[in-house]
Amino acid sequence: MITRILYPEEKAEYNKLIRHPVQTWEWGDFQITQGHKVYRLGVFEDNKIVKAYSVSFHKIPKLNYSIGTVLRGPEIDQEMLNNIKKIATDENAIFVKFEPDVYQKTFDVNLNPTTHREIPRFNSLVISPKVAFYPHSFVVDLNQTEDQLLESMHSKTRYNIKVANRHGVKVEEMSTDRGFEIYLDLLFNTTKRQGFYLHSVKYHRQLWNTLKGTGMAHVMLASYQDKILSAFMLFNLKDKLFYPYGASLPEHREVMAPTLLMWECIKFGKKLGLKTFDMWGSLGPEAKEGDEGFVGFHRFKQGYGGQLVQFIGTYDFVINPTLYKLYNLVDKYRWQLLRLKAKSFR
Repeated sequence: MITRILYPEEKAEYNKLIRHPVQTWEWGDFQITQGHKVYRLGVFEDNKIVKAYSVSFHKIPKLNYSIGTVLRGPEIDQEMLNNIKKIATDENAIFVKFEPDVYQKTFDVNLNPTTHREIPRFNSLVISPKVAFYPHSFVVDLNQTEDQLLESMHSKTRYNIKVANRHGVKVEEMSTDRGFEIYLDLLFNTTKRQGFYLHSVKYHRQLWNTLKGTGMAHVMLASYQDKILSAFMLFNLKDKLFYPYGASLPEHREVMAPTLLMWECIKFGKKLGLKTFDMWGSLGPEAKEGDEGFVGFHRFKQGYGGQLVQFIGTYDFVINPTLYKLYNLVDKYRWQLLRLKAKSFR
């Protein structure tokens, strides 16, 4: 087998092998608009591409160094590491972060592990001190009927869906520029209110402009008395639906607009003929009040009866050991400052 950088005319063949939105060719185009360097690699056997993945390099401001990432890519193997090391060296990378789209564990309804996969062991990889995605997620099986899906939900979630319907909450898809701007306004309203750090408006607008023509990005809105109360961004790829971003206003919480909106998103995935709905991140089986300020979102997602999964983990492929230690020290304090700054705007 040989691995090489792919040409633009091989985009369709590349995308056939990709399983997550952030690995698509189009997402790489978006990364390029952000000033990052993107390499799409294909693994060939008998002149046929059998595996593909992207690695992107983010320049460290004012320094001649970069950080590489392979997020939600395929399972790591030694050949992948060998090829990426060559590129990372040329890009003067301090390290490359790997976060494979591979489950390590799945859990039953009582949150007991039902499957377990061995963690990859490579001498060149270390467990990363910082993740890009939450290491757990809830995944809803869309092959079930609507009645089965409702039955698998938490009773309070089912009740809140009825409450929203009784109040006349309306849900619609508005995957247009207007719908996106409504969603974006709610997203930053929510972020400011809750004190979370988020990429800039420019970042999100460029992401939308890159993806809106692909049929992969969707905006779902929930309204009450003609006022938009909640907005979700969805991605679909192959047979899977993803929920990366959501936002809600604090008004009229009693009508449970977000709860109905998520249920309508699940039904939307079924309408598209998709098989699973990945909620893009949650806490783990030991989630408890106070965890990272995220437990409310965790409980919200948990209410829809999806299976809790744990990904294989986040690993750093260290290219420059000395600078790697220094980078992690500086990055730790940088994120503490960003969180304090975000909270100061609440």
